[in-house]
Amino acid sequence: MTSPQPWIKHLPERLKPNGIALSADESLIPKQPGAYLVGFRLEEAVTTTRPRLTCLDPGTYLYAGSAKGPGGLHARLGRHLRKAKNPRWHIDDLLNHGSNLIGLWYDTLSECELVAHLIKTGDVTIPCPGFGSSDCRTCDSHLLRIIA
Repeated sequence: MTSPQPWIKHLPERLKPNGIALSADESLIPKQPGAYLVGFRLEEAVTTTRPRLTCLDPGTYLYAGSAKGPGGLHARLGRHLRKAKNPRWHIDDLLNHGSNLIGLWYDTLSECELVAHLIKTGDVTIPCPGFGSSDCRTCDSHLLRIIA
């Protein structure tokens, strides 16, 4: 697998994805349930009001999520990779400003396990506590910023 995102080659072995799709490759995403990471770049600062007023600096970010409903990963991750969408989830506001969107999916790890493994690497920070994890009792955030 080749990737336009250099950080992917630095993922620990435990976090090697079952698949990778760019925004134009939505057809590659399976319809099964699973967890995913969306990687994206903010070229300029972005202010979001969800879950609260926060300004995110330019940089590379990862968002962890799960897709257990109808259509599985294909429906949820495919939606996240599309550029033009009406905001429904916290992450939609950021992805509408993001570039270099890429989706990675996993069939054996949960979104919380992905976040925990990434935090253990020391290569990420939590830029906005509570972001995307309002229904999670384990994680401080499902949004991570890759330390440059």
